[in-house]
Amino acid sequence: MKLPVVGPRGREHALVSNWRNHRTTLDFSANADTMSDMKTFTVRELDREPAAVLDAADKDGVVRIKRRDGRLYSLQPVAAPRKITSLPDFAARRKAIFPRTIPASRVRLADKLIAGE
Repeated sequence: MKLPVVGPRGREHALVSNWRNHRTTLDFSANADTMSDMKTFTVRELDREPAAVLDAADKDGVVRIKRRDGRLYSLQPVAAPRKITSLPDFAARRKAIFPRTIPASRVRLADKLIAGE
């Protein structure tokens, strides 16, 4: 026996009742959300145990957060930026760009010009 039921998003689906096995299932495309392996947490669980929710996101790749009104949000970890393992040779670069050093007398002259003397 199928009864028309309006879902949370206003779409109609059928509530299927199997009286022989005493089971009730939803014949609705959004029901596939509950069939997935993705873990769903409530906002309360996120508030009380944020580390558990974040650990599950790290382990599974993504988790869902469900509000009381039924809206769903997904939370997934962002890849950490790569760590710098080695720096370029800045001294060699400087020598390639400026092969000769500026004499001290020229440096003093440039300092006076910048100071407006």
